[in-house]
Amino acid sequence: MHDALRNAGRGIWRHKLVALAGTLALLGVPGLMAAHGAAAAAKPPAVHARQEIDGRRVTGSLRLTATAYGPSAEDNYPYGATDYYGQPLVAGDVAVDPSVIPLGSWLWITGYSFTPYLPAGGFLAHAVDEGGAIQGTRVDIYLDQPGSVVGRFGIQNVQAYVLQ
Repeated sequence: MHDALRNAGRGIWRHKLVALAGTLALLGVPGLMAAHGAAAAAKPPAVHARQEIDGRRVTGSLRLTATAYGPSAEDNYPYGATDYYGQPLVAGDVAVDPSVIPLGSWLWITGYSFTPYLPAGGFLAHAVDEGGAIQGTRVDIYLDQPGSVVGRFGIQNVQAYVLQ
C-alpha cells in the first residue's frame, strides 16, 4: 500500500478510493457515498475499534484542524521538501504533533473540501512529518502543488480515523 500511495501523484487517488469503497461504505465515512453517486450520510457514524479501513483496524478517531503545505522553501525551510526521516515528501504525507498522533501512524482523513487536489471522500495519510506550528489536534497535509494552490486550502476541520 505504501508504494501505491507514493504513486498518488500519478493518478491513483481515484483507483484507491474505488478499491476502498466497500470497506468505507460499511463505516459510512462522510462523503464516500456522494463520491459513488448515492446520498452522503448527514452525520458521521461512531467508529468502533473492530472496524477496518484498507485492512487496518480503526483504533480511534479525532477531529483535527487541517492546513496544507507544499514543496516550496517557504513551507520547508531549512530542510527542503523532506519528511522527518529525511525522505522526499509525497502525496498522502502529513505532519502531526507526535504527542497526539505518533509518527509512522496511518490515518484515513475525510471531511475536507479541496478537490481535485485531494480525492473526494477521503484519503489514506501517513504521519511522517512534524512542524513547529503543528501542535495539538492539528494536521498539515502535504500537497505537491505550487504555493498558489496550497494557499487556497486554508484552514479546515477534518475527521481523521487512526489506523493500526
